[in-house]
Amino acid sequence: METRTIHKDQQGFTLMETCIALMLIMIISSGVAPLFVYAMKYNSAAAIRAGALAVAQRKLEKLRADSFTSCTSSSEIVTVGPTTGSQTYTIDTIVTDTSTSLKNVKIVVTPQGRSTTGGVYSGTDGWMYGQVIIYTERTTLSAGPNLG
Repeated sequence: METRTIHKDQQGFTLMETCIALMLIMIISSGVAPLFVYAMKYNSAAAIRAGALAVAQRKLEKLRADSFTSCTSSSEIVTVGPTTGSQTYTIDTIVTDTSTSLKNVKIVVTPQGRSTTGGVYSGTDGWMYGQVIIYTERTTLSAGPNLG
């Protein structure tokens, strides 16, 4: 039969040391957890704004592809994304005739909340889901005064 000798420097952690270590880990984790919530919240808002910008650019390209006379004010609702995680946007196109050959165009895209009523985001976090606005001008395809 073998005899084992235990030296004082070979002892494990005591129950008190383990409890103190767990308390420290809990305090640090409770301080870091809100940062993860904050990061997820603002990354989600950035994705919604990026989607709004993509919708606005698509509308702008459509206006550029259409004829000058068909460039008129309008309002529409567009849903983007897969069926389960789609986002709905309201697109308002405001066209102002500056002259017979120039129009000012303002495209306002507003993300709508994922609610049953379809209301626009509001409250203290409403600024994160704010509107995307694009301004541009549209001219006719005619020869200018410097051509010649």
